[in-house]
Amino acid sequence: MTKYKIVLTLLLAVLAAVSAVVVTGVLDINKNNGGDQSTQPGETAAPSQTARPGYADVFVTDANVKLPLIKTDIEGYYYTMDKQGGVKFYFAQDGVITQIPETEAYEVKAVCSAQTLTAMVHILKTDERTYGCGLFTNVLYPDVNYYAYAFFRVTDMFRSYRDARTGTNYYNRGSLLLLVDTVSTRFYSNEKIYSEAFVLNEDHTTSLFLSNDQRTPGMDGVDRKDYKMFTDDILDQNEDSNVLFFSARNYADYDSETGGRADIMTSGGSGTNIDNVRYVLDVNSLYFQRIGKNVFFFRANETGGFDLKAYDNANEAVTVASFEGSLQSDYLRSGNYLLRKANGAVYDLAALMEAYNASGAVKEKAPVSCSLDYSVCPAGFTADWFTVSGNGRYCAVRGESADASVSLLLTDTVNNKTTVSTDVMFRLVANVNLLNDGTVIVSVVTSKTDEGDYVYAQLTCKLG
Repeated sequence: MTKYKIVLTLLLAVLAAVSAVVVTGVLDINKNNGGDQSTQPGETAAPSQTARPGYADVFVTDANVKLPLIKTDIEGYYYTMDKQGGVKFYFAQDGVITQIPETEAYEVKAVCSAQTLTAMVHILKTDERTYGCGLFTNVLYPDVNYYAYAFFRVTDMFRSYRDARTGTNYYNRGSLLLLVDTVSTRFYSNEKIYSEAFVLNEDHTTSLFLSNDQRTPGMDGVDRKDYKMFTDDILDQNEDSNVLFFSARNYADYDSETGGRADIMTSGGSGTNIDNVRYVLDVNSLYFQRIGKNVFFFRANETGGFDLKAYDNANEAVTVASFEGSLQSDYLRSGNYLLRKANGAVYDLAALMEAYNASGAVKEKAPVSCSLDYSVCPAGFTADWFTVSGNGRYCAVRGESADASVSLLLTDTVNNKTTVSTDVMFRLVANVNLLNDGTVIVSVVTSKTDEGDYVYAQLTCKLG
């Protein structure tokens, strides 16, 4: 018992230190976007001091939204969240950002590792779907141990999913899906990884979504964060009665930045492990595309590169195309597009998958879909951030050149038109958002208050 108390005391001390970081300003945004982690916003890098900064040749500054805009899963809709969990929703179109009212807000409680986490979730409903978000920190709720931070994300329940034990279709019943991300460095990221999943019932109570059978504690005493992993990319692909998700159970802890061994799991099955059945083994990243009878994914190969594979639940995985280099260190992915960081080569994964589904076409070496024009940037430009609009037409690439300058490269692939802006401001990016209408929104740090909080502005422009 004495040994346990010592371990618990040390653990609580670590969590207290983490919580202090969580609620005091920026949540390590440079780690999110691949930038220089030694550069802290408002300190060693500062906004341009020239009369006309470089970004002003392309962007208009909107100072009304003073926190980073984070995308919802509804085209054109965004939200901001402060460190107390306050949420505001916005709609963006044609380069204009307009605040809109939320639909409703209510308190939600979720039990994680035997601890009850509480957050006020703010809900936005449109004709298309439901989106909600909320924040837990142990500063807001100091009686909670183990957890310093948790982001709550609410979305529509999978339409066709049926509980393997009861046969219940939660969507038809009116329930929603609650997902929880407990890693604070992803606070401003558009690409969160949710390690907890719940049914959000009609009365706002929660119950476990998919079994936790055989889930084990991690080294921090908390249930392993990589046992059951959902990403925003895979939510809309789960249209069948079984749900696919990621898990690294029984393996070394999965690191979303460096990769590692993980599996794609499927709900259903039988026995004590009723909801967690291995479907595809040894995937190389938290990415899959479920198209027709095939599930496409990445797997490292024996030549030091990696392959795009297809699996149809009846045969061994087939190699659709091969890539050179490391998926984690040499490439950036946005949706179904891969960017080779060093040379600007873009690979259209959807085209490869569609060709395979249509005719069984495979490629020994993946063909380049298009090449971004790095020549318009200062010499030695290498990308560290890549994002593509939902329709695939527009892309944005941020990177650093040999002279340490930072540029943002914007490309309209239909018109083959590239715009570049070079300014130290782009070292302070929290988010880059692209809309299907060509609107670009870049959330950047502009100043730091006396209380240590960071102030943001939105740089906007319209492509096309």
